[in-house]
Amino acid sequence: MNYRGEPLDLIPTLDLAQTYPLLECTLSLMHPIDVERLTEAVKTTKTVVPQILSRYNLRRNRFEEQPASIDQVITEYSANHDPGRGRLDVLQGPQLKIQVIHHVDYDQLRLIMSRLLTDGEGFKHYLYLLAAAYDGQDLADFVNERSVRRILNYLRHPHRPIPQTTDAPVAEGFPQLQGDVHHHKGEALIPRVESQRLQQRARQQGVTMNAVLLSAYALSLFSLTGERQLVIPYQVDLRLQGPVAATNVVQVANLTSEMAVPITVQDGDTLQDVVTRTQATIIQLRDSLAYLAPLVEINRMSRALPPEIVRRLAGKHREQSVVSFANFGHVNHTRLKFGDTRVTQIYFAGTYRAMPNFQLTVSAYHEAWTLAFRMLGSEPDYQLGIKILKNVVAQLNQWDHDK
Repeated sequence: MNYRGEPLDLIPTLDLAQTYPLLECTLSLMHPIDVERLTEAVKTTKTVVPQILSRYNLRRNRFEEQPASIDQVITEYSANHDPGRGRLDVLQGPQLKIQVIHHVDYDQLRLIMSRLLTDGEGFKHYLYLLAAAYDGQDLADFVNERSVRRILNYLRHPHRPIPQTTDAPVAEGFPQLQGDVHHHKGEALIPRVESQRLQQRARQQGVTMNAVLLSAYALSLFSLTGERQLVIPYQVDLRLQGPVAATNVVQVANLTSEMAVPITVQDGDTLQDVVTRTQATIIQLRDSLAYLAPLVEINRMSRALPPEIVRRLAGKHREQSVVSFANFGHVNHTRLKFGDTRVTQIYFAGTYRAMPNFQLTVSAYHEAWTLAFRMLGSEPDYQLGIKILKNVVAQLNQWDHDK
């Protein structure tokens, strides 16, 4: 059976040469998981999201069911033989891969999901669904809503003209570093107490934590690369902009748009200076519905043109940036229980991007934030990525204490 792709499923395919469309999530469990029960849970979620066991047809923008065993989804490893990354070919195999890494007295799960099937928020929707299935919840009444049409109709007020897309300057980004290319990953944790203080400071200042994190990222890039004119894509979750979905509706789908946020760092700028300007820019872009124009255009083209032509036209006019930022938001711990096995830590990351393309991701669990990156690059590239994480954390700590 074939499942038609949505127009927004084309967006992650626009730069396949630079970024393979995957999302990654790592969970640490207090106790070992029941793999047989997990296998049955994946089978149950297939009744709601059947595309997870399908291959993606790039030419036709559709998910095609294939004779696939659930064994292709779940694989087990010992801690000594942890592969470190998930190998998932979304064009040939399923759109989901789960690695179970067995430690002495606990397990770690690494879930890799296709960015062609879902976005960051949708990934969380699937995790909640998987946890519910593991706990034996009946999913018969659940529906997966993938279409963006209802949201676009809700947002497109007849008296609010859709803004036109503009060409934004592209940052120079990172220096081209030489060396052997390897897969690297990095994480930095901001503990619960510190993150709560930062959120309280943001509320007092009347700014969002997204603006704070984005500004700290920009300052870090400036201090390490000398780049003062940055354009960083800022993600907008359309689920929050559209009508409220019913309680039995999950949205494992691509329902995220982007706004290109220009940020200028001047000599002597503090994080507070950059945050103030960034927040004002984000407000202006949101008020002008800057995130909506690309979606309306790609949705319009998809009605009349085949996917290959839509992809070529959309890619030609898409604003490119070598640096990016993704906030996966808070994970609801009350909806993420695998029986009696508690999740002690969870964080999200994007795919392995080939340097000089670099993405910083942020996710929060139990009020503690994890900053992360995945990278395909040299050892000097990796060291630069680690410096970026440490510098962002230092910027946030300094901002917290400058009161």
